Amino acid sequence: MITTLNLQPTYIFEEKNLLQNLVWKIKKLLSLIGFEALVWIVGLVYLAVIHTPGENHFTVCPFANLGIGFCPGCGLGNSISYLFKGDFISSFHSHPLGIFAIIIITFRIFTIIKNNRRRYA
Repeated sequence: MITTLNLQPTYIFEEKNLLQNLVWKIKKLLSLIGFEALVWIVGLVYLAVIHTPGENHFTVCPFANLGIGFCPGCGLGNSISYLFKGDFISSFHSHPLGIFAIIIITFRIFTIIKNNRRRYA
């Protein structure tokens, strides 16, 4: 009886299975989170980590492009960014509804995830 050795590398197939498994898990996570919640989460992360309030840069805001000093939308974004940085007084001066906006957005994210979890889980 002659036995042959299987010299085919199995790690290639294992990596392919791992990659397929990872892609499947990411798709499942995205279906549970939902597109709208993902947009809100990315927006809040941007305001918490990247955005520097009060910094002048290119904007698509029509009020800022027309030279109007105060824009409620820009003020709300700056207010949320100040809140994440711990500056509550500047947050309130930028827009008094910044704290309320974070509460509403967070509630909306959890509501979307809860509804998607019922639907897709």
